[in-house]
Amino acid sequence: MTLRNIVQTIEPATENKRFGIRLAAPIFFFLTALLRCYLETHIIATRSYFSYFVALHHVIWYFTTILAVILVTHLILKVAVEKLLWLMYGAVLLLIPVTVAMVQGDPLLIDYLTGSLSEIITHILTFYFTYEQNLPLRAEITVIFIGMTVVGYLYSGSWWRGLALGAAVYLIGNLLAVSWLGTSPMSKSLFIVHSALLNHPFMAVVCAHALTLVSVVMALRAGLIQGGSRQFLLAAVAAVAAGGVYMVVVTQSGWFSNPIDIVLTSLPVWSTAFAATLFRVREPDSLSRWFWVIALAVLFFQWAVLGPIYFHAGVAKPLTAREFWMLPHRLF
Repeated sequence: MTLRNIVQTIEPATENKRFGIRLAAPIFFFLTALLRCYLETHIIATRSYFSYFVALHHVIWYFTTILAVILVTHLILKVAVEKLLWLMYGAVLLLIPVTVAMVQGDPLLIDYLTGSLSEIITHILTFYFTYEQNLPLRAEITVIFIGMTVVGYLYSGSWWRGLALGAAVYLIGNLLAVSWLGTSPMSKSLFIVHSALLNHPFMAVVCAHALTLVSVVMALRAGLIQGGSRQFLLAAVAAVAAGGVYMVVVTQSGWFSNPIDIVLTSLPVWSTAFAATLFRVREPDSLSRWFWVIALAVLFFQWAVLGPIYFHAGVAKPLTAREFWMLPHRLF
């Protein structure tokens, strides 16, 4: 066997191994984020409120955040997106607050950043020293800030760029942690919206939209979307048609009366129509397998959130016996 033949044999095996390691990263992140949610909301909470929508809300928020971190790292360090998926193994850091709380024997009552805009800025600048409810997060966010600073230095050889990365990651994480939207008039969120969805289902829907947006940007930056515009135009037309039909049907049937609910709940209809049409009319080699991995993962989360809502689970109404596991209204 010639040297060239040996290289041709080794390269596919090496690439498959790298693909496997990178594919395992989001799976590891998902399981660790789910464990963090379960420990935080069931094991060490003063009153268990772990449920289906609570888990989705938390896990999708964590996924949105880590993808945003990867994008920021990619933009600052100029490193290929696919080479930064290993950052998802940093999910072990999510267990720091719950570990500290379990050692101290204290409940964990972490929440989004709330208050006036000036108060939120103060909480962020002081690493939560002025936000007593989130004090258990100090160790986690400090380790992440230092860790990403070191990562930036190791990749760039510059402490200034390392500090820029640490600060950018800290900032993007906190921007995502701000309570921007709330559905209750008593909420301390910056903006109050009218929705028939209960808190955790509503936040899970919002996080699903955020995850979709970040995933699209990530796919574009990674160069996973190539080829002519015709295939994307056809997919977009199909998505608009499917989403339009859904919103007309929902409006006429009175399924949801609030415009924001009608728009937000149409997400998986749009996305599924887009992905199905794109798969049907795709050009040869225009979309990598990573694109479809991301697309299917995003669709999974979208339907996991909106599927039960289509049957009115998670909507403000009397809770049925079958829905107790979806909503945090009863003790386990």
